[in-house]
Amino acid sequence: MTTGPVLLTGATGFVGMELLVRLLEQTDRDVVALVRAADDAAAQERIDELLKTLIAPAARPRRGRVRAVAADLETAGLGLSPISRERLTGSISAVVHCAASISFTLPLEQARRINVEGTREVVELAGEAHARGSLDRYVHVSTAYVAGDRSGVISEHDSDVGQGFRNTYERTKLEAEQIVADSDLPAAIVRPSVIVGDSVTGWTQAFNVIYWPLQAFARGLFPNVPGDATARLDIVPVDIVANALLELVCGPVRGGAFHIVSGDGAPTNAALARMAAEAFDSEPPRFVRLGEDPRAENRAGALVPYFSVRCTFDARRARDLLGAISPPLHDYFPSLMRYAREANWGKQPSPRWGVGPAQRAA
Repeated sequence: MTTGPVLLTGATGFVGMELLVRLLEQTDRDVVALVRAADDAAAQERIDELLKTLIAPAARPRRGRVRAVAADLETAGLGLSPISRERLTGSISAVVHCAASISFTLPLEQARRINVEGTREVVELAGEAHARGSLDRYVHVSTAYVAGDRSGVISEHDSDVGQGFRNTYERTKLEAEQIVADSDLPAAIVRPSVIVGDSVTGWTQAFNVIYWPLQAFARGLFPNVPGDATARLDIVPVDIVANALLELVCGPVRGGAFHIVSGDGAPTNAALARMAAEAFDSEPPRFVRLGEDPRAENRAGALVPYFSVRCTFDARRARDLLGAISPPLHDYFPSLMRYAREANWGKQPSPRWGVGPAQRAA
């Protein structure tokens, strides 16, 4: 097993930064972070500022252990100079592609430029490194919701079976997976469900997706939810996702797809509503059929279809090969809401290290 640098895209995103911390704290691997910036100096400045948020001053890595390189998923060749590309493909031993647009509302062609063509560019870079003998694995971050509008149990072996999609995000993430699968790379695909904060501290950098409906409910703005109370909303804490990625980077080379999800343990919408009501000392919201409350549908926006999901994600491979077992949401929901309130739902965030091990014991 090689131990050369890990090339990481999306290091400034929530999942990418959690993997970055683990690589720095739990391994001796150097990291090359591809960062959108005007030049390498600006890219390095972004990473240096990020590390101040992630890691306590006394524990920060030596300068040079995380090297930032300016790159752009939407530019041919990632915008890398020939010299930079030559250096990277001759040294990197693993690629982890976390970068993507997570917007549900982008026009299809724009979403494809980022999620599909961007993946194609990263796969080509990884392919050059693999051909030169330096790279031994590629890890791709996708989403469990490439299953689209399917119902029933979704296998980790399932891919394109003619499903429909709720949005361009789901569609383009599946198309990106197909690029990875069609390559000759030793590749693993990680499919998380809805990602929330750390299951111990509650810390999150991204107050999006499920957080803003919860915030609206806490403020009395979401009395009705357009959806099915019995449908399940699969939620997974970011630490489980990042730990699975670390295992795929540092453990044996593994291929295929892995669902990093709650699976059979995913709560129903009604159960999630009860947790929220308890957290905010209020009455649970009422679930209404589509068309019954247009104002509620407008407020929920692109999330409306996710309140009526009728599938369950099987995660046997992730459990057996990676040890990726998500705790029940009710066990860590109080931590999520405690940090959300302390951070004023993202308006007054704490550094990650400020809610670290010392605070966990408290």
